[in-house]
Amino acid sequence: MSPRALRRWRVARCITEIGEGEFVRISGPSGSGKTTLLNLIARLDHPDQGHVIVAGTDLARLSGARASKYRAEQVGMVFQAYNLIPQLSALENVLLPMIALGRANQGRARELLDLVGLADRADHSPSQLSGGEQQRVAIARAFANDPALLLADEPTGNLDDQSAQRVMELLTSAVRQRGRTLLLVTHERDSVQTADKCLEMRAGVVTRAGGINLNSSDNLCSRI
Repeated sequence: MSPRALRRWRVARCITEIGEGEFVRISGPSGSGKTTLLNLIARLDHPDQGHVIVAGTDLARLSGARASKYRAEQVGMVFQAYNLIPQLSALENVLLPMIALGRANQGRARELLDLVGLADRADHSPSQLSGGEQQRVAIARAFANDPALLLADEPTGNLDDQSAQRVMELLTSAVRQRGRTLLLVTHERDSVQTADKCLEMRAGVVTRAGGINLNSSDNLCSRI
C-alpha cells in the first residue's frame, strides 16, 4: 500500500463521533491529513480500506453516481481558494448546486446572497469582488441545497482580519441557528473558544480530541 493510501486509511479510522449540529475544529501541521479527511467525508476521495460513515451510510460503498448525489444533497463545501466559476456571476455561482439537483431557484439564491450581505453584488463576476466577498459567495453556494453537513477547508486563509471574522460568523451561525454540522480546518486560534470539539492531527492520525491525548486510533470511530 502506498504511503498516501495508508494515510488516507488511517485518517478514515481516526474521526471521533460527531453529533448533529456540532462545530468541530480540525488543526495540525501541513501534510497531516486534514484536507484528505474532509475529502473522504465529502466522498471526493475513496478510502482504500476501512469505513467512513455519515448519517448511517458507509461512503466507501457508494457508487460514483450515488456519491455525487450525496454531495449535492447533504454536503456544502467552502475552500480556501473560493473555487468560484469566473465566467459566472455571483448569483449564477450560487445557483450551480441547485441546478445539479434540477431545482434552480433564483429567489432562494438571492436570499442567500442577502444573508451573506451581497444582495447588491448578485450580478458581479468573481473578478469584480474582493477576496472576502468571493468567500461569502462561496458560503452562500455551500448553503444552496440546505445541506446537513458543512466542510470548510481553511476558509479564512486568504482573507484580511475583518473579512475573516465575517466569514467565521456566517459559518458558526449555520451551526448555532440552523442546526448544521460544521467541520472546519483552520490554523487560527480564535475558533478554539467557539468550537464544540477540537481535533488535532499528526501524520494522518487524530492525536488529540478536546484536549485529550489519544495514543491509539482504536479508541476512535469513523462516524458522523
